[in-house]
Amino acid sequence: AGLLREDLFTVVHERFLTDTARHADVVLPATSSLEADDLFRSYGQHVIQRTRPVVAPVGQAKPNWDVFRLLAKAMGLDDPFFDLTANDLVERLLARPSPWRDGIDRAALDAGRPVALRLPADAKTRYRTPSGKIEILNPRLAHPLPIHLPSHTAASPLPLRLMTAPSPWGLNSSFLQERDDLRAKAGPMALRMSPADAAKRGTATGDRVVAWNELGEVTFTLEVTEDVPPGVVVAPGVHRLQEALGTRTVNALTSQRLTDEGGGSTFYDTAV
Repeated sequence: AGLLREDLFTVVHERFLTDTARHADVVLPATSSLEADDLFRSYGQHVIQRTRPVVAPVGQAKPNWDVFRLLAKAMGLDDPFFDLTANDLVERLLARPSPWRDGIDRAALDAGRPVALRLPADAKTRYRTPSGKIEILNPRLAHPLPIHLPSHTAASPLPLRLMTAPSPWGLNSSFLQERDDLRAKAGPMALRMSPADAAKRGTATGDRVVAWNELGEVTFTLEVTEDVPPGVVVAPGVHRLQEALGTRTVNALTSQRLTDEGGGSTFYDTAV
């Protein structure tokens, strides 16, 4: 409803016509990582990798940085910074001295191979605590030691706890846009339930079921499995809206509320 507002002009820069892009006033085609210069760091590891385009951008597709450069020029911003290419920016980043890159194999990096960074001897100071270490006992917090607190849904009268687990075939709807084979493996928008809970409700694998709570309701295809314990239902992955059995995906059941510590997401704290 928010994206459909008449007073909102929405521009989306995307490779695919996602659910968000379908609500846009203008869709700008984006490049893939195979069509642009970039520098990547890994998740959970101290490794970087440089990439270069192996194919020219398809059609009018442009990488993020080129879109920013064009916008800057159109807005009359004449800072020389916007004359730099993505490759120039990578070179500028790598030219800055850093103990993390001391002695790394620059030739391997430039050739596109993943390169491990050097963990500095004083790397423990990266923790922004008085001791520079992880502090399990933290007297500055309301709860100085980790304790168990009731979840938001602990008092809910609804009988099932919904787990929005990632699918092995695609973390979200964007990852499945281009792969018919992966969408086929992912199957229909399913809700997985234990045999005990299914028997209570007189339902079986293949039935259409509706999960609901105070936020909304979503229609799924039921999958009964011993892999799910009683009292829990699992909705693997996030499907595209066009593949939903109704007008909503699992996102209609999860909250935008944040955690009391750290401001994290609470989509694993859902009753249905």
